[in-house]
Amino acid sequence: MFNVLFSLASDGGSQSPCASPGSSSRDHLLNTVYKQHRLRQRVLEPYRRIKNALKKMQTEYSQSKENNMFARYMRMQSMIHEVTILEKQYWQLLDIPGPGASEPATDYVIRVMEILDDVKSAPQRTGIAGLLSATFNVDKTRDATLFDSIKKMSTAELRKECDRMYLDLYKLIKKYLSLRKIVKNLYSDYRASRFLPMVPRYTLLKAMIKNVLRAPAFAEVCHETTE
Repeated sequence: MFNVLFSLASDGGSQSPCASPGSSSRDHLLNTVYKQHRLRQRVLEPYRRIKNALKKMQTEYSQSKENNMFARYMRMQSMIHEVTILEKQYWQLLDIPGPGASEPATDYVIRVMEILDDVKSAPQRTGIAGLLSATFNVDKTRDATLFDSIKKMSTAELRKECDRMYLDLYKLIKKYLSLRKIVKNLYSDYRASRFLPMVPRYTLLKAMIKNVLRAPAFAEVCHETTE
């Protein structure tokens, strides 16, 4: 999964975009590291939202084993619904494209940064987008604090931070996309089972939850703390 990530790290620092002649000026590094940290903040929010929802499902599923069949059936419906509602509440998540088959990790992260910058700078509309505009002042304050903290770094520290952040962002985005896929598949399976009788659906709901909890993508993050 991370072959391209490790190949990037082992290719040598001379090929890092943070160390190339056209990209190593302090102003350019400052701007790049700022954008990297801002992207990390934006991806972390929906990542944690999905991760926490799945971990809650894991806990509740274990507890539901003490219930009778009917109570457990109702509880499984509820816990799946709480996860799949994230797919309907699209404004709580981010739509991020996956990497190209041979796309270098750094190029992919840069592409995601550009896409999300374009989305954030687009004119706000009415409805959900209009409601979300209320968070802009908070974002601006947070961004200003972030920029001030980055400005305190030396040029050498900025260059090192830039390289580190490209790798960390690639890992984070890949984990987010893997969890998002789990939610999408669960949402699709859950909707497809809506009109089945209770007994066969009970078995299906159990299978859906087990598939989620046994998924490699969830196993990779289930040990992380709930945030």
